Parts: sequence; C-alpha cells; structure tokens
Amino acid sequence: MIQLLDTYQNWLNQNTFVVPKNSVIEVPIHMTLSENSEYIFNVESNSQVTFIIEFKASLKDLETIVLTLNVKQNSHVKYVLISEEKSFKTRINQTIQIEKDANVHVISGFLSQNLEADLNVNLNGENARAMVNAIVVSNDQQQQTVDVHMTHFAPYSYGDMYNVGISNGYGRVTLNGIEKIEKGMKQANAFQTLKGIILSDFSMVDVNPILLIDEYDVKAGHGATVGKIEEQQLYYLQSRGLSKIEAEKLIIKGYIKPILDEINDQDLVDRLETTIYERI
Repeated sequence: MIQLLDTYQNWLNQNTFVVPKNSVIEVPIHMTLSENSEYIFNVESNSQVTFIIEFKASLKDLETIVLTLNVKQNSHVKYVLISEEKSFKTRINQTIQIEKDANVHVISGFLSQNLEADLNVNLNGENARAMVNAIVVSNDQQQQTVDVHMTHFAPYSYGDMYNVGISNGYGRVTLNGIEKIEKGMKQANAFQTLKGIILSDFSMVDVNPILLIDEYDVKAGHGATVGKIEEQQLYYLQSRGLSKIEAEKLIIKGYIKPILDEINDQDLVDRLETTIYERI
C-alpha cells in the first residue's frame, strides 16, 4: 500500500504511480510504503521530480519490497529511499531504467535490523546519467548487504556511486558495487567509491568495487577503503575538548554529510543523523 498526499492521488493506480510528461514538481513527493508488495514508478518524458520513499515499521519476520523506477527521455529524478524496518529481515529489490538524456540520483539510507538490498540500474539511452549514494549502518549483531549493479547499454552514458558502510558492535556491512560497460558503448563513464568505517574490534565491513569493461574508448575508475578511524585524528579532536564519542561522530559526519546534504527534507535528515549516531 502507498500512502501519500491527496494532491497526487490521481497519479496513483493501485501500486503504480505515474508522473505525466512535462511535469515539474518543485516540492518533494513523500510516500510511505507498507506490506510486502511490488511498486512501480513511471516518470514520463521532460519531467522533474523528487521522491522521498520510506518503509513503514513492521515486526514481521521478513519484509520483501520490489520497486521499479522507469525514467523516460530528458527527465530528472531524485529518488530517496529510507529503510528503518523493525522486521527481523528486510529484502529490497530495485530496478531503475534510464532513457536518453535522463538523469537519476539515488540516495539510500539503510538502517534496518537485517537487510539485503539489490539495486539494478540500466543506462539505456545516450547521455543517460545515474548517481548512486548509500549510507549503510549496522551494530549489535545486525547484517546489512547492499549490492549495486549498474550497466551501460548506451554510449556517452555516465554512472557514479559513492557508498559508505559503518559498523559497530558485532555488526557487519557488505557493500558490492558492480558496474559494466557493454561492448560498443563508446565514451561511457563509470566510477565507484566505496568506504567502510569500523568502530569496534568485533565489527566488520566488506567492500567490493568491480568494473567490467568491454569497450576501450571509455573512462572508468574505482576506489575502496576500509578501516578504523585513525587514532591521530581522534587524539587531535580530543585535545580540542571533544570526548572520544563526539570525535568519532564528527569524523563520521564528514563521510556522510555529502550524501545527507542532497536530501531535500531537513526533518528527515535530522532523524537519520540521530538514528546513525545512536548506533555508533
């Protein structure tokens, strides 16, 4: 079930939401999704919209959500997805189809108890662009796995991902980034940055950036870092009067702020920051 303001109810048909062509929506469209189900979002050509999608808390043993976003030619979409499910395990399967000259910015905050998230992004038209950002936080004995697959099916396409995993206690985070440029897709660009922050001796973050390139005339690069916060950084901040926890929060804020700054909802940003800092 989709819950949203009455203003957009006429764009909703059961579990399918359609933004008509030539629509420019300046205010983000907030939605709350509940129940195991499949949801489809279609953005027609020459439109501009921001979706902020949240999952309603549940106590079920397993929640499974399937999301499809279809973005037509020359449309621009910001797609914010927040999961704070209280179910034992949450599974999220997402597919995004991007046509010619369209641009999609995906921002995800994964703060569920235990999570498996798959995101498949297909760049289908020339000059299609996708930016994927995710913050994944795990503590206690939680396990969060996020797989991002991005495929370039058109020349001059652009894909970039910057994902951050933070683990404390006995938590575990796995970030997999797989980006493929198909043969013949000249002048495509593929970039990945995956960062892991470990806050205890028992927590773990795995990051796996993978580039699969079947074309020569492209630009591509990836980077990955995993580790604890450097003691020298903590010492410097503590010498300025901060406690160790305050120093850790300030350093972590430097990693996640570029992502949170892209969310057009300050109340939501404040809530996410509170939840993240509670877990670290």
